[in-house]
Amino acid sequence: MNAPSRNAIRLAVSMGDPAGVGPELCVKAAAGGRLPADTALTIIGARRLLGAIAADVLDLDNVPPDTPLPRRPTAAGGRASLDYIEAAVRSVLEGRADALVTCPISKEAIAAAGSPYPGHTEMLAELAGGGRPVMLLVNGPLRVAFATTHAPLRDVPGMLTAEGIAHTGVTLGRALREHFDIPAPRLAVCALNPHAGDGGRFGDEEARLLAPAVAAIRRAGIEASGPLPSDTLFARALKGDFDGVVALYHDQGMIPVKLAGLGGVVNVTLGLRIIRTSPGHGTAYDIAGKGIADESSLLSAIAMATAMVRSSRGLRAPRADRIK
Repeated sequence: MNAPSRNAIRLAVSMGDPAGVGPELCVKAAAGGRLPADTALTIIGARRLLGAIAADVLDLDNVPPDTPLPRRPTAAGGRASLDYIEAAVRSVLEGRADALVTCPISKEAIAAAGSPYPGHTEMLAELAGGGRPVMLLVNGPLRVAFATTHAPLRDVPGMLTAEGIAHTGVTLGRALREHFDIPAPRLAVCALNPHAGDGGRFGDEEARLLAPAVAAIRRAGIEASGPLPSDTLFARALKGDFDGVVALYHDQGMIPVKLAGLGGVVNVTLGLRIIRTSPGHGTAYDIAGKGIADESSLLSAIAMATAMVRSSRGLRAPRADRIK
C-alpha cells in the first residue's frame, strides 16, 4: 500500500456491529485497490476481527478473544457498535480525521445495549450536532432527503409541518451547493397523497403544508417545485429534471433509491458539524462471516465522503474518482 500524502483526505471508519458484515467490508474495501486517490482510512473497531488489514486500525479491543460471535443482534454487539461510533466521531471532531464513514449497526442490538437512540442519525445529532439532522440517500443521480425518518406510517401526517419540510429542503439545497458541486440546485418536493391530493379530494396536506413549505424553500433562494406526485416525480429525477428530492416518509424515498441498485446506495447525514456517510444497507447477519459480502456500497460511501471533503475545500476530484 502506497503511503498517502501529507494532504490526504483522512476518513475515520467505524466498523459497525462486530457480528455483522462490517468487519469483512472494511477488509475488502481497504485491500481491493479501489479507494479514491489520496484517501487514507483509519478503521475504528476490533483488530481481532480485522486481521492484517491494509489500513490503520484504532483497536478498541472490545470483542472477547476465542469467543464465537452469534450472527444476530446482541447487547454486546450493540455496545461495541456504540463504542466504535463514539471514538470515530471524536476522531473527526478533534481533527484527526476529515470525515466519518459508518458501517452498519443493528437498531435492535443498540437498544439491547441501553442506547436511547433509534439509530445512527439520532446518535450523531447528539455527538456531532449543529442543528437538526437530515437524512439523505444518494444513488447515482437520485438524491433524496427525508422530512421524517423511522416512524410508523400512520403517524406521518401528524408529524409533518410546513416548517419542518422547508427545513429539509433548505438543508438539502445548501448541502448540494457546498458538498456536491451543484451551484444552483433544483429541488422537487413529494406530495403526501395520491395525485397530490387531486384538488383536496384525497387530503388537504398539499395546500395546507406542502405548498407553504415549497414557497419557504424558494424564499431561501433555492429553486423548488411541488408538491408533485411521487409516482412520476422520481422518474423525472432519474432523467435529470431535479438535483434533489424531498420525500415525506421512509418508504416513499427508500424504494426508488434502492430500486436503482443497492451497491451504489449511500446514506448521508446533513446538518451535522462533520461529514458523515454510510453504506445504504444493514448488518446482513445471515451472510456475515461467509466471505461473500459485497463491499460496493461501503466503497461508494468512502468515495462520497472523500468527494464531499474535496468539494467543501474547493478542490476538484480526479476524473477517475468522480461520483456520477
